[in-house]
Amino acid sequence: MGVTINDVAALAGVSRATAARVLAGYGYVSEEARQKVYEAARQLGYRPHSIAQSMVTGRTKTIGLVVGDIENPFFAKMARGVSDTIIHEGYNLIVCSTNENPIDERSAIDGLCRKKVDGLIIAPASRREHSHIDELIEHKFPVVLVDRVLDVAGVDMIAVTNVEGAFDAVKHLLERGYREIAFLSDSFEISSNVERFEGYKRALAEKGLPIREDYIRTGSYTVEAGYREAVSLLSGTVRPEAVFAANNFMTIGVLRAAKDMHIAIPGQLALVGFDEMDWLELVSPTITAIAQPVYELGQVAAQRLLRRIAGDMTRPEVIRLSTRLIPRESSGVNPVRTEEEIDEVR
Repeated sequence: MGVTINDVAALAGVSRATAARVLAGYGYVSEEARQKVYEAARQLGYRPHSIAQSMVTGRTKTIGLVVGDIENPFFAKMARGVSDTIIHEGYNLIVCSTNENPIDERSAIDGLCRKKVDGLIIAPASRREHSHIDELIEHKFPVVLVDRVLDVAGVDMIAVTNVEGAFDAVKHLLERGYREIAFLSDSFEISSNVERFEGYKRALAEKGLPIREDYIRTGSYTVEAGYREAVSLLSGTVRPEAVFAANNFMTIGVLRAAKDMHIAIPGQLALVGFDEMDWLELVSPTITAIAQPVYELGQVAAQRLLRRIAGDMTRPEVIRLSTRLIPRESSGVNPVRTEEEIDEVR
């Protein structure tokens, strides 16, 4: 048989109850007794039984992470940030993908709750259909929203400066003389896409340029959808001079469409993407992008959740991490037009 709590208690010279409190991390124990138990456990090579421990403490030392698609490098890197943070506190991570579907999201959350996770980090699939998340908040279950925000109170939300980042992307194109700039995104059900569209509109408005409805394209959350919308956009009677792609899947979709349609980037079409990926500086041309602190998103969300699990009752916050523009070859340099030429485009 393995080493038991009784063995640890005997070597430490304390009661079994005291040893159990120390090893399970609950209740009051003097510092002297605590150190004796730790030393005895070390000498004996004691390893706590996680199931028995959870029955005592009411905790499983497990956190659930619910994201749109774990195969997306964005969410994979975020998950790494969460995992690296919680592992130092003795927690394990369970990751679920929702395919950006609120029904799948509800099912994932229900399953994680049945497994009695201690808390949840969720990237909401919909800014409208979130009653299942509202229920968690209402019941004071430890939850943190990440990457997306909802119009709800009573929950921490960790996101990036989407409006400002999109504004910087489009302003960058405008400063290079481009005026016909398209917006390509997946669904506006996702709050971050709505915010990036707002940044796009603000940048055009600052230059007095109109919003062209035929230059606004949205699809589902896949590379294939981005490709289809990009082909449709670039096949129009008037092709845009530049595209702002609102996430990495849309960026890939534009690149594939341009390649198949023999459209040179940046010679015939400029491109700026939202999401910095390692491969963006390895392809030719290199791709201009808005970088997000993705790993840090996971870190901050995990840190905030651990505080809530520990009993922190301070007022929930919306925390925004800053984005930054990384200029590369794909945004090119378009000859700056005269005001007369710009008026003709309008």
